[in-house]
Amino acid sequence: MENFAERRIREQKLQDGHLFPKVLFPANNSHKEDITPVLQNITSQESKAWIESELHKCGAILFRGFGLKSAEDFNAFLESFGWEEQPYKGPAPRKNIVGRVWSANEAPLDQHIFFHHEMALTQEFPSKVIFFCEVAPPEGGETAVVQSHRIASHMEGHFPEVVQQLDTNGIFTHTLLPKNDNLGYFLGKSWQSHLQTDDPEEARRKVEGGGGKLQWTEDGSANIIAGPIPATRTFQGYGDRKVWFNYIPAATYGKNEASLNRLICGDGSDIPQRVMEESGRIMDEESVDIKWEVGDVLLIDNLAVMHARRPSKPPRRILVALCK
Repeated sequence: MENFAERRIREQKLQDGHLFPKVLFPANNSHKEDITPVLQNITSQESKAWIESELHKCGAILFRGFGLKSAEDFNAFLESFGWEEQPYKGPAPRKNIVGRVWSANEAPLDQHIFFHHEMALTQEFPSKVIFFCEVAPPEGGETAVVQSHRIASHMEGHFPEVVQQLDTNGIFTHTLLPKNDNLGYFLGKSWQSHLQTDDPEEARRKVEGGGGKLQWTEDGSANIIAGPIPATRTFQGYGDRKVWFNYIPAATYGKNEASLNRLICGDGSDIPQRVMEESGRIMDEESVDIKWEVGDVLLIDNLAVMHARRPSKPPRRILVALCK
């Protein structure tokens, strides 16, 4: 594609015959001071079709050096693609910045955010997650990405009977939402903020309407039970390729938190600890940690790639948008 130049960065890995993630720079260096040519290039049907094809092939694309400086620039970049917005429905504390642009997570930067497919516990999840770096951290703060089909293949190879059991019976995930917002935790929305109501009965209707169950605790917190959801999934357009589309990583990294550390197999049995630990180990081994530069845009295929946040020193400001 003549508008883009593919280059290498240190973090990339060669996986399945492709560099992961794909990294694109502007073919014309003058774009660094003016994003108008960038937006015009993306607007063309040829460019959009090529980018979507490359995303489907590689799973993630990093755009670097395209002159984006602000949330407004990022919003204009998003609008150029013409993808429909996917509203966020989840327990992470976020706020709207401008247009379709949101803060990625308002929790303290010293917290690790586990690998996950965005909104994997909901019935409608985005097909694309797009991050933008407005302020690059001085140390740490990488966004890690991993190709989920490689994790599914590894887990099936090491634990074929357990994975088959988890696919057949599914996994129940318990998410405990407090009665008050807790911005000191990366999944700290209260049930009122998450469900956008302070009426317990309306909250129950919303949870059940989304296919879940709601239980109240003595302190007024809401325990939302999602599932049963299989450990792996296949999606149309990807052949028979399975992806590790579950919240087992949450249990691995959230042992000291009340939220998202209760996962139970659909038949009532516990998920073996060795399975959860191996899941976390292989994701770290297979992942690519992207060191942010100001103006970077990271486009992720949410049906194929998981992402995570590494702890960092402040300041760090990463913005996000979700697309259907």
